[in-house]
Amino acid sequence: MSDDSRLERIEIKLDQLTEAMVSLARLDEKTLTLFKRMDTLDAQQTHQSNRLVKLEGRVGSNGASLRFAERLFWIVATAGVGLIFYKMRSGG
Repeated sequence: MSDDSRLERIEIKLDQLTEAMVSLARLDEKTLTLFKRMDTLDAQQTHQSNRLVKLEGRVGSNGASLRFAERLFWIVATAGVGLIFYKMRSGG
């Protein structure tokens, strides 16, 4: 009987070991999935960062163009007002 109970305990231990191996395999699969997700998120973040750098460059050049256009507008507006006053003074 001693051998039977010993074999039964060995079988129980083997079953527990099998369950532990299955749990480890599941954990490994979950870890692999998480690492793949992290790699995907890292790639997306890098892509977004590159897009942001390009956008910042465009905004900077647009700001310079806008400043030039604004200065040109004020030069033309000032010249126009000066011309109107010049015409009023010489006409009157």
